[in-house]
Amino acid sequence: MRYNRLKGIKHMIVLLWLVALIVFWLLLTAGPAYADARHLGASHAYAFRLALSAVLRPLAYWCQKRFQLLPAEERARLRAREAERLGLQQVDSLRCPLCGAEIQRAWVLNGSGRLAIRRGPLACPECDFRLDACRHCAHFKPESGITYSPDWSQGRCAFYKTVQPVEELCPPPVAQELQKRGYTHLPGPTRVIDSYVPVDGCSAFVLDKRRLRTSGVRPPSPRLRGLLEKANSGKAPSSADGYDSLTF
Repeated sequence: MRYNRLKGIKHMIVLLWLVALIVFWLLLTAGPAYADARHLGASHAYAFRLALSAVLRPLAYWCQKRFQLLPAEERARLRAREAERLGLQQVDSLRCPLCGAEIQRAWVLNGSGRLAIRRGPLACPECDFRLDACRHCAHFKPESGITYSPDWSQGRCAFYKTVQPVEELCPPPVAQELQKRGYTHLPGPTRVIDSYVPVDGCSAFVLDKRRLRTSGVRPPSPRLRGLLEKANSGKAPSSADGYDSLTF
């Protein structure tokens, strides 16, 4: 009897500690976010939603959403200060991983607020390094090399299809069987001879963060991402809209 009572007391103490930790975390994250949002002019309802989001993702508020509440003049000053700190002319620029030149107006937030790159052509002004190249796209499928490791210099586009000879699309036994049945050409993934440039007329680029990193390009930090502008926010779509993003 006494043992069960002590066990119940221990469980109650653990539960109280958990409640205290939850309350402490709420006060540490939601409280300051709510007060700051109200100070910047947000309504009670919107400040409450921002505070709830800060509980799960504090950086999402302090490094990104808070920036949208600031006056336009303050946002412009922060952008200029951050660009100067990075040694760039604009915060949406980046350094070319090959030659170090500045590629201006590279980063943008798409309609859903995810990081993307502006619609191309988006190339380095010095060495023509392309951010919108096939090798950085989620649709690109590299070919198998001689050692069975992927050959990222060439491959195929899984989005665009073109009519091609069956011997280029299928293994020899399959191609021979198709030819016997009268099939000489079939639609298949478009051949990418040089993955360092985009396919002609491509408008389906989907940025893959991991592939971009393999080329030496590092995505912006959460703070820098919060300083970026949304593509044509509140305007009709145009060629300046950002490409879709897969993993950002």
